[in-house]
Amino acid sequence: MTIFLVMGYSLIFYGPAQNTVYKKLLMGTVVEITMMGGDSSDYDKAADSAFTEIARLEKVFSNYKASSEVSRISEHAGEAVAVSDDVITVVQAALKVAELSHGAFDPTVGALAGVWGFSGENKYVPGSDEIAEVLPLVNYKNVRVDEKAHTVELLNKGMTLNLGGVAKGFIVRQAALKLQESGVTKAIIKAGGDMFLVSKKSSLGNANFIIGIKDPRELKKILGEAFSFRGAVATSGDYERFFMHKGTRYSHILDPKTGYPARESRSATIVTEDPTIADALSTAVFVMGPKKGLALIESLKGVEGVVVGSDGVIHNSTGFKGRLFRAGSMSVQ
Repeated sequence: MTIFLVMGYSLIFYGPAQNTVYKKLLMGTVVEITMMGGDSSDYDKAADSAFTEIARLEKVFSNYKASSEVSRISEHAGEAVAVSDDVITVVQAALKVAELSHGAFDPTVGALAGVWGFSGENKYVPGSDEIAEVLPLVNYKNVRVDEKAHTVELLNKGMTLNLGGVAKGFIVRQAALKLQESGVTKAIIKAGGDMFLVSKKSSLGNANFIIGIKDPRELKKILGEAFSFRGAVATSGDYERFFMHKGTRYSHILDPKTGYPARESRSATIVTEDPTIADALSTAVFVMGPKKGLALIESLKGVEGVVVGSDGVIHNSTGFKGRLFRAGSMSVQ
């Protein structure tokens, strides 16, 4: 079995010696691909194919590249913009999670992100009047997708589409498909808080991976371990992109309803088959907090999760009972 540390920058493996790790800076993070199944002579070609696909899709979904499809949608808010199948797929997934979470996840939160200036390095706390001015521009119900015409439209000028909380999961999934096309049978792709486990389920029903869930305050410790065969693991937390101001922690994860950083959780981890949905759900559950977030998880088939509340208390879904074990002082090196 393999131990993977969620949100960590290193992998700890208990497995065969032929594990091969590839790293590349993409999507504003270090993307790590670890291969451990299939013909190792194909690994270099498989990694190149996966990284090429990630780079291609980054150009499609980036909010920082003026030429990206997502940027064009925002630039032409108020008009229908022709887009690719990839964008249609991700926008539909984003709207699905927005609806399920009653707007706790909202792909139009970009107007607020612009006011805050995240990644947070500016350490700027906007005034309530600045936030009130842009809040009306945050409403996922004002996004229209026309599958036949292949268009996406933001209904009101000034709206900004931000798919950062969902596109990364989709991109990781597409990279995983490239690995499988190249003959890789077991691998892990990690990009920030998003991870995809590529594996065939064992005929004996044994877990292929052990996932270590990190403590959001003591980052060299893990809260516990969960077992998984394959699929997606996504974590949203307030401990990587944040700043402190007058003793208050301001993270980059904004509550679309208030316009301020969400404060109900320290971290939220989602385990499910689809990394696109996992990515968006981890953000939604983080914003909703343990009580409402766990209720959402329990209502969805094939979804499990762990939420660390703002008070540090760990809450896990029923599917994790017997699979998540408190680690106590277990350290991460």
